[in-house]
Amino acid sequence: KQAEDITLKVFTLPLRHESPERYFRDYAFAAAVFYSNPHYQNEVIEWCEEALRQAQLCKNTSGEQWVSAMLGNLYKRNGRLNQALELLLQSKETAQAKHDDLGVLNSLHALIDLFLYWDVPEYANLCASQAIEAESNMSVKNPGISAQTFINKGRALQQLGEKDSILYYTEKARALCQTLPYNSGMVDVDLLHGSYLTDLGGDSLQVGIQKLQQVATQGTVTNRAKAYHQLAQSYLKTRQNKLAETMLDSMYALLSVEASPIHIHINHEPIVNHYLKTKQHDKAEQHIALMLQEQQSLKEKRLNFNLVEAIVEQQTAQKRQELKIVQLEKSNQRLWFLIYVGLSLAFIALIVVFLLHQRKQHKLQMKQADEKLDILQQQLQQSNAEKELISQEFDDIMNNKDHRQELESLTPSVLQTNGESKFRQRFELLYPLFLPRLRECVPSITRREELLSMLIVLKQDNKDIAELLAIAPRSVLMLRHRFRQKIGLSAELSLESFIENCLKPSNNN
Repeated sequence: KQAEDITLKVFTLPLRHESPERYFRDYAFAAAVFYSNPHYQNEVIEWCEEALRQAQLCKNTSGEQWVSAMLGNLYKRNGRLNQALELLLQSKETAQAKHDDLGVLNSLHALIDLFLYWDVPEYANLCASQAIEAESNMSVKNPGISAQTFINKGRALQQLGEKDSILYYTEKARALCQTLPYNSGMVDVDLLHGSYLTDLGGDSLQVGIQKLQQVATQGTVTNRAKAYHQLAQSYLKTRQNKLAETMLDSMYALLSVEASPIHIHINHEPIVNHYLKTKQHDKAEQHIALMLQEQQSLKEKRLNFNLVEAIVEQQTAQKRQELKIVQLEKSNQRLWFLIYVGLSLAFIALIVVFLLHQRKQHKLQMKQADEKLDILQQQLQQSNAEKELISQEFDDIMNNKDHRQELESLTPSVLQTNGESKFRQRFELLYPLFLPRLRECVPSITRREELLSMLIVLKQDNKDIAELLAIAPRSVLMLRHRFRQKIGLSAELSLESFIENCLKPSNNN
């Protein structure tokens, strides 16, 4: 309150030395002070817009991209989504032109929030992947920004329903938050992790509920509302109806207490089914009305603010640029082709002249050709001998334990640096008979199970395998379990023993 009063007083004071830099500073500072005040939202938007206008007149301006991102969030908060999308895309392009990696990440994070709010997780996931790539290229890492990048990737995957890699990104974000003062950002990690575990169900359900209960007492209003919603959905699944209704009441109490509207994604269908089964028709009607209202609102947003057109326009511009590059490459290829044809014709002409000139010496040429043929035959014999020598040297290398261990120590990194195809080539070079024997023992083996077997041969533990395959350690355990079931191994026989048998000269399985 005191900061707001001082800021308003500043606007009444005369400015003796006017400059765009000072105007930008004052308007940007005022917008930041009143950003969370619901009674000054229109004024904050005007101050941000004026600050950006002044920034165009400044010679040196620090914070322009930050103001753009703040204004984009204000547009989204106040329903001006088309303006928010346009401004955030412009902010991203400006940051890219200035090689401002942090500015690019901030714009991408704001776009992810906008797309998730708009219920188009496909584009949110695309922006999250771009953010991860941009973060990896930063020379100076920011743990807080990096953690938020991984959290946003997990949120996009969760809304898409792709659960396989959520835990991987959650654990990366958790490790980064643990290095920050007061574990900053850990509540967001727990919310994502708790939602993932409750969606997973089974033995993970209770652990997920505990994490969501912690978020409901420690998080922001929005995170607490999301936690209550996820808890209600979990309790409905386990038929703890009273607890579910309590969580729903708590969620709506939080959403209604704020002066500025808060929007979260609500899965109304299980809630409506519950109230219908318990014959609470009045509440069922309320949720049906809310569900229809949200669907209509979402439809109107997409129609009124031209989301698809904006995205298509962005992608079309990118495709145009790619098309120009392809056209330039084709032009270069055409030029090289013409040069090649010209040189070929010149070469053929020289050959014709040479043949005409040497026509009288045909017999001599035939003799020379026979001599050359003899030389070539000798060279071929020598080449075959060298080939046998190289083959023998290769066999010696393969039988040499030191050389073999040196190759094996390099093989696992090939999977990450050169890709699966190169990794398989190196592996088959070391163990040419292993994969055929393994496929003979397990005809229905999958590509992922083959990779698991190859990494076990190379003495990789579960943690190394998870890092190489970019999956969670828990997923590695599940992969091993399903593979054992497919093979039909007993509890006494380990998977490593089975794979070692496949390495032996004779397969007895």
